[in-house]
Amino acid sequence: MIDGIMRAVLPRLPRSIIWTVARRYVAGNELADALKRIEALRAEGFATIIDVLGEAVENLDASRAAAAEYARAIDGLSGVDDECTISVKPTHLGLLLDKDVCIELLDGICQRSVDAGRRVRLEMEDHPTVTATLDVFRTVRDRHAHLGIVLQSRLFRTEDDLASLLERYGEGLDVRLVKGIYLEPESVAWTDAQDISDRYIERAEQLIAGNAYPSFATHDEQVAQRCVALLEVAGRPVGKGRAGRYEFQCLMGVRSAFAASLRDAGHRTSIYVPYGADWHAYSMRRLAKNPEIARHVMWAALGLER
Repeated sequence: MIDGIMRAVLPRLPRSIIWTVARRYVAGNELADALKRIEALRAEGFATIIDVLGEAVENLDASRAAAAEYARAIDGLSGVDDECTISVKPTHLGLLLDKDVCIELLDGICQRSVDAGRRVRLEMEDHPTVTATLDVFRTVRDRHAHLGIVLQSRLFRTEDDLASLLERYGEGLDVRLVKGIYLEPESVAWTDAQDISDRYIERAEQLIAGNAYPSFATHDEQVAQRCVALLEVAGRPVGKGRAGRYEFQCLMGVRSAFAASLRDAGHRTSIYVPYGADWHAYSMRRLAKNPEIARHVMWAALGLER
């Protein structure tokens, strides 16, 4: 009940209060803010992922502006982190407005990225967009082998989607595996936490057996340990570089000690660094789904941040 009250109060709080907590999880408004965070993370021995915040744009001009910002980010990363992965939401590139434009813009980002020698990963959003997102991915992936995709273990369809992608791309497939932050209906997804975790391990095993490149995006220690066990059974070498053919991924500011433990154990560990003017909307979505973070916001609102 208390968590429900907090979620109701959050939208009424001043942006300055939200920012006191969001700054842990968002680099800032500008590319320079993200580059500064990325440089610091690299110095700590982490790999990085950059994301320009935004989704479900209302017009194609906004989509093109997002693509232009990604071009700036790709250029700005030169000499800061030459291996930083570019993470892109399909609805930020206009998927809900015009799929062909989304393909065109993603293709441009991939071309600029391949020239810079870095990877791109297309994110996955809520279940109504999955089919179109996979259509866009296949179209652009057939032109650009360095494009990866995100799959969500909570969705019923993911097992078949992954099987289809493995059949098409084999060991060239790059997948960021997540549980999925979207609260999906029982008709299309598992809703029990343990079921979602168990399906995550099944999909991890499927990826490893298919000799794909899995990126295990998780803050769940038990899930991470089970993934490590699968890698050991499969004989995957532990390594910080991509030569190890797997990695772990964590959100910036979330369970930092856990991320450090993965890094210290020799696993390549990438930190997701989001930035942009859409930080408030992004933060509100995260806060609404995470009562623990919401509590931090309430403490800050009362001047008792801890």
